[in-house]
Amino acid sequence: MRTKIKTIALIFAVILLGFTSCKEDNYSLGDLSAPTDLTITADIAGKTDVLPNGDGSGIVNFTFNAKNAISYKVDFGDGSAPKVYPATKSKKYGKVGTKHYRVMVTAIGKGGSTTSLIKEIDVYYAFNVDPAIVTMLTGDSATGKTWMIDSDLNGNLGLGPGPDRPDGNAETFDATWFKVGPNGKAGKGIYDDRYTFTNTKVYTHVTNGDLYGYKWAFARDFDPATPGVFGGYGSEWILDYPDYTEGFDFDGEKGSDGVDRTIITFEKLGYCGFFNGSHRMMIIEITDTTMYLRATSDPGTNDATWYVRLKVVAP
Repeated sequence: MRTKIKTIALIFAVILLGFTSCKEDNYSLGDLSAPTDLTITADIAGKTDVLPNGDGSGIVNFTFNAKNAISYKVDFGDGSAPKVYPATKSKKYGKVGTKHYRVMVTAIGKGGSTTSLIKEIDVYYAFNVDPAIVTMLTGDSATGKTWMIDSDLNGNLGLGPGPDRPDGNAETFDATWFKVGPNGKAGKGIYDDRYTFTNTKVYTHVTNGDLYGYKWAFARDFDPATPGVFGGYGSEWILDYPDYTEGFDFDGEKGSDGVDRTIITFEKLGYCGFFNGSHRMMIIEITDTTMYLRATSDPGTNDATWYVRLKVVAP
């Protein structure tokens, strides 16, 4: 009997302890309302009535403001990863020319509450190209300087490995895989092309009716119907296409060999030589009468890099 009484007492004590421990603790997290009245101010450096998209530096000074915001997560719309910033941030956009950016800002409040807003801006960035290169390329002329493939040379076109290849082929800045012999691409619709660059950044490509390059690249950028004929190897193609005019600008890049080089960037269609899908031509060498250019396919493709040697067309 005494044992039963002790057992009942013990059970009662445990139950009483349970009731005591279950007493609710009240904690206050404060106001968890999402930030309100979010605004984005984008001050484009050098913006005037004459230069509505800035002075070419590409710099934009941002100010973010919202009630109850602790920080701001910003996607600048240029392909860079979104990051968290305080209320002010200076950003340099580096895409050559006037580009449109969709900036998305998310204001972060207490407890992770958020409010988002989008602002669209146009920013002009101009690479400070060496004036000597402009002179050699364009002749400092508004009517331009005209170039053609130097078809008599060994290596007038060539192929080499591009950057970041997984197959162990180190990147080069010359056509180390193969070089086309003198007039080796005759009949491909390429040696009669003329490329004119002006000092007002206008590019004219006289095609004489056809272009030479990869069919998939022509289908993407020039004509999805790809009228023309097979180019003789792989996906090479001779495309029926008229003369066209295009804008161009300059950019710079440090190669994997540590050398700073100037790049001709075309607004949409432009290229020189064999079209491998790139509208960026790196200048490897340039003089008043000769030019050696390199075009790498879009980053991430691990594709080959094409080269072309040009000479000035005699007046």
